[in-house]
Amino acid sequence: MTVRVLVPVDDSLAAHRALQYIIKMKEQMPMSVTLMIVVPMSQLEYHGFQQSQLEAITAQTIAHCEKVVEKHRLKLEKSGVLADTRVERGNPAEAICRVAVSEGVDFVIISPNGSGKLSNMMFGSVANKVVQECSQPVFLLR
Repeated sequence: MTVRVLVPVDDSLAAHRALQYIIKMKEQMPMSVTLMIVVPMSQLEYHGFQQSQLEAITAQTIAHCEKVVEKHRLKLEKSGVLADTRVERGNPAEAICRVAVSEGVDFVIISPNGSGKLSNMMFGSVANKVVQECSQPVFLLR
């Protein structure tokens, strides 16, 4: 039986840890992997750019995110793990939870980015929010 897994990624060490785990586990647990990256639109809009500037920055950001997620997909493919990709816009934790439910994944594999205990305590991390809010099971890698 193939397990459907959603893996939120970026270009951090945490994302690379998640990919290494999937590669390591591919023989024990066949997986259908969806790699997902979320463009946090509120952070772009917060800076008060003019609409034309915001559109240009958004297009560049999405293009960069597509390259990042494709790089991860190729890494998995090279290791024998098939994956598809998607780029979403919005609040990262909310988007991850929404896609996990809409795609009916068996679980989410996420690794915190290690921004620091104080920062996580004050603001929370995407990984912590996904663990708390996602209705699908979440596998948190440290």
